[in-house]
Amino acid sequence: MFRALMLLALAAPAAAAGDCDAPAPWHVLKAASAPAEARAVWLDARTLRWPGVAEGRFLLQRDAGPPLALSPAPPRPALAPWVAAGAELQLPPLPAATLRDLHRGTPVLVQTDAQGREQARTRLQHALALDDLYAAAETAPPLGASVGRDGTTFRLWAPTAHRVQLCLYADDAAPSSARHALKRDDATGVWTLRRRDAPAGRFYTYLVDVPVPGVGLVRNRVTDPYSAALGADSRRSAVADLDAPRFTPPGWAAAPRPPAAASPTDAVIYELHVRDFSRDDATVPPADRGRYLGFTHPQSAGMRHLRALAEAGLTDIHLLPVFDFATVPERGCVTPQTSGAPDGREQQAAVRAVADRDCFNWGYDPFHFNAPEGSYASDAADPAARIIEFRRLVMALHAAGLRVGMDVVYNHTTASGQHARSVLDRIVPGYYHRLDAAGTVERSTCCDNTATEHRMMARLMID
Repeated sequence: MFRALMLLALAAPAAAAGDCDAPAPWHVLKAASAPAEARAVWLDARTLRWPGVAEGRFLLQRDAGPPLALSPAPPRPALAPWVAAGAELQLPPLPAATLRDLHRGTPVLVQTDAQGREQARTRLQHALALDDLYAAAETAPPLGASVGRDGTTFRLWAPTAHRVQLCLYADDAAPSSARHALKRDDATGVWTLRRRDAPAGRFYTYLVDVPVPGVGLVRNRVTDPYSAALGADSRRSAVADLDAPRFTPPGWAAAPRPPAAASPTDAVIYELHVRDFSRDDATVPPADRGRYLGFTHPQSAGMRHLRALAEAGLTDIHLLPVFDFATVPERGCVTPQTSGAPDGREQQAAVRAVADRDCFNWGYDPFHFNAPEGSYASDAADPAARIIEFRRLVMALHAAGLRVGMDVVYNHTTASGQHARSVLDRIVPGYYHRLDAAGTVERSTCCDNTATEHRMMARLMID
């Protein structure tokens, strides 16, 4: 199966050669259909459950090769107590490599009657099987782009992918200059490549050939979920060396830092939005208003106010989202021009008219958790600018005697599936988000909920 799909990917139309620069972030290499719902759940690498279905005869249909007959398995409710009771099934003895290959396709579970006639079918939720098969990934070397003396090492966890390639770019807008294949480690599902021609500041994306349920084998162009630096509007990741002078403001290493609180209950916390803090402060230079650098003017009205609060007992500034979020265009955002009564319909209409281009948002729609938001930087296209300027913000608040915390909402992302702003789910479809009984992404919050109980989503959060 894997070899056949690899040959298919290599034989894709000539247009695929431009994937690094194609207008669309993905295209189909081989179309395939699948049941709309995923009602069965893998409990581990060899055991699965179909909630609500009585015992019977079951087959697991593979993308290639004959179906696998499944046998009853002893109930094991403790493995996944949130999965309802149903038919508990197990695979026949299979080599580890075959088990892994199952998840590099889209297997379908089929119920038949005694004569072999199909009664029902469903896709399967595979996150727990991936956690079992690739448990070693939890302690694998650092993911993302790591700069060392012998070059930059790129690592991406993509266990269900058939192929992963690295696209390199000279800058935020240049066409791709090179494309290189990464090598897969079968034990971890991590793809790795070391390059000497990708120093800090170099831009990159990944091409991930991966099966997407209901779509087929897809080539996704994605940014790095471990990005520490980005270009404008998060179109490209950038290699960052956070210890290098290029990414550190003068005095960063030796800057004084307030002592840690003796107890969490000693913290007196002020929640603050970066843009709101200085956008309308006439004592801040216009170019710095509403940005990270708005905090770097010690005699501004805002910083004088924070110092006064610190003298009165304030200990901590809690910044509303400053990670890279999706709702504010980092280039060309607009501010609604309003008139009329503050609670009037004219203001509401003016805000709605530019809602998708508004310079303001709370920021609770994560795009990349590890990179600072670009709309608060002086130059969103410069990967070092947002890092240096955010660090200057931190230095300024520390100089005022205030500790700095960040609001980071790991419990959801701005999108999932094949949406252009979906990153995690276009690398390992069906893994990073919490699914309901039908296999649909849960949305109990504003956005698509992540499954932090899964090994590699937990690792991303901890890392």
